[in-house]
Amino acid sequence: MAFSREAEMKKQNPIISRSGEKKKKIIIYFGCSMLGGYAAVSREELASFPKLIAELGYGLASDHQTQPGVLEREAKLEPVFIHDRDYQWLLDSDVGVFEVSNPSLGVGSEISDMIYAGSNPSLGVGSEISDMIYAGKPVLLLFKQGLEERISAYLRGKAGSKYVACPVECHPYKDLDDARSRIEVFIDSVQQSA
Repeated sequence: MAFSREAEMKKQNPIISRSGEKKKKIIIYFGCSMLGGYAAVSREELASFPKLIAELGYGLASDHQTQPGVLEREAKLEPVFIHDRDYQWLLDSDVGVFEVSNPSLGVGSEISDMIYAGSNPSLGVGSEISDMIYAGKPVLLLFKQGLEERISAYLRGKAGSKYVACPVECHPYKDLDDARSRIEVFIDSVQQSA
């Protein structure tokens, strides 16, 4: 696959559990605002998220959103290329972690794709992937504490909705240490329920 980071991800070491057993390394799709602006959380703070995810020992399918010059590079690409590349990264990921403090239509679409990707039979996805997606990919939505009223109620409502089959959690965070803790607890719960 042209956009797959699967080979790169396979080279990474597996996670060693507390009991010493090897587990598959969790691959995270990280999403955040790029064009929606940075009124609530700065680009610099958002750039810390991929770093802290990597420090926790998880693989990253996407981390381009916070790198210097990304908007200039992305502006040279065709929209279909960007969509298909990012969609493949979603499919290659085990979990989605999204920072949703800054409004972004793209992030909203990525969240929806992460949850419902398997419902489109025209994708021609193999049964092993369809089964995984049918159950839904776990999604963690994080936003800066104090912004609850500015985060879409529809988006926050995915956590706990009877219409969403996969684990979706939505939490405020005080600072990056708190965000790190929320990511770690979420991934632990995903691994324990697997």
